[in-house]
Amino acid sequence: MKLDAVRRYRAQVEEVLRMELLVSYQNLQDAELLCRSLDARMRMTSERYAAKASAGMAVEEFMEWQAVSDAEAAMLVQARQDEVRLRDEWSRKQQDVREAMQERRTLDRLAERMRQQQQVAQHHIEQLQMDEAARRTGGRHHNSMNR
Repeated sequence: MKLDAVRRYRAQVEEVLRMELLVSYQNLQDAELLCRSLDARMRMTSERYAAKASAGMAVEEFMEWQAVSDAEAAMLVQARQDEVRLRDEWSRKQQDVREAMQERRTLDRLAERMRQQQQVAQHHIEQLQMDEAARRTGGRHHNSMNR
């Protein structure tokens, strides 16, 4: 496979990884927002429960508050687990993008080095052609002066 084709492919891979990183970051932000929201909701529930409990409540009402509290706690635990998983995923995606960028930069440096070598070779060929032309012209000029 030619170097330019490999470079284009690596650039495409890098772009796909960047898009995946963006989606991963957005998912992480959503998870963080959900955790903050659930945490605030639990605090409000606890505050309402404390106010209600200080006024006194029936056992049935206490059980309802406990069920709501347990459900909110379970949702928060799940949301925090999701947040941790998404943070790990985002971290892995960042590393994947860094590696892809490094590979692309390495290929770019290689391509630049090859371009410079081609320029040097082309310059050398042109110099040889000019030297040959000068030798011929100089030889003719020298021969015409000797006649």
